[in-house]
Amino acid sequence: MVLHVVGSLLSIMILNQMPKTPPAVDTLFPVEKWQYNIKGRRDPFTPLIGTDLSRSGKASHLSVENLTLIGVLWGDRGYYALVKDGVNQGYILKKGDIVVGGKVAEINREGVIFDMTQAGVVTKYELRLQEKERR
Repeated sequence: MVLHVVGSLLSIMILNQMPKTPPAVDTLFPVEKWQYNIKGRRDPFTPLIGTDLSRSGKASHLSVENLTLIGVLWGDRGYYALVKDGVNQGYILKKGDIVVGGKVAEINREGVIFDMTQAGVVTKYELRLQEKERR
């Protein structure tokens, strides 16, 4: 009987010491919370080579050596080039879009002209529409 009373008192004391509110997240393992403080440093989770491909977000990872010009579209809003890369992924380029090492300088009915910058020297690279693909 005495043991029963002592056990009950111990249980009540232990229950009174426990927090009244349950933890916010019920997990088996403790979770450490981290907060990264930038303080003028770059975000370590953003890629070093941008995948924001242009102002519209499409093509800055494209290398002109691996591109094939499929077609050229034109209308009231200007010229657009339809290209595909080495793995047959298609892209639509417009004047000013960024590619690896340069940008799209001009698009006309004959093809696309890129301004490529290497070591401060700007060179032109032309990707022409093939005669059999021209319609």
